[in-house]
Amino acid sequence: MGIGLFVIVVGILTFCGFTDAIFRSTWQRFYYTKGITFFNQVYDYPYPFNTKRIDLLIKRENADKKYKSDIMFNIMAKNAIAFFDKPGKGSFATKKRSYFSVMHGIMLYSEGKLTVAGVFDYFSLLFMPALLISLTAYIVRLFKEGYFINALILGAMGIGFIAGFIYALTKQKKRFIEIGNIMVGIGRKEKEKVPADQS
Repeated sequence: MGIGLFVIVVGILTFCGFTDAIFRSTWQRFYYTKGITFFNQVYDYPYPFNTKRIDLLIKRENADKKYKSDIMFNIMAKNAIAFFDKPGKGSFATKKRSYFSVMHGIMLYSEGKLTVAGVFDYFSLLFMPALLISLTAYIVRLFKEGYFINALILGAMGIGFIAGFIYALTKQKKRFIEIGNIMVGIGRKEKEKVPADQS
């Protein structure tokens, strides 16, 4: 039963991982707008929302050497830009990345407000429950002697995974918030140029 459960859990996580990759890379609208949101950051944006400036947004965000992976952007509507953390080409798709991606994002403009939201990947939503179920089943099935020490070891592993997950969320949230700051900066500079262009 333990092995069967393990296979089921791995199968579900693998399926979710592939589903994330497909929906993310093909820019499926529902994937970016209907998921479970981790955070919303709202900015005052008293400027025209110009999706044509996406090239400038890409250039400025990916020029920041603090983050080693690139963000991919795509115009979803006249008031919406979707984005995700591009996988690298190294082992486990994490070449030069300092964190494991657990979210994708959407930027929405409405009535002078710009909202940046971080939306959970399907894989990340199921990873923690699947991990806990697997560890519990493993302990119950295999550790008939030395239960305490083995449970302690696996508990420490679980805490390590959870800490890594929280770290990834924190890093991505900070980066997504900076994307909103960059967009606000672009809008501000474009507004400052208007009087000079008209003179």
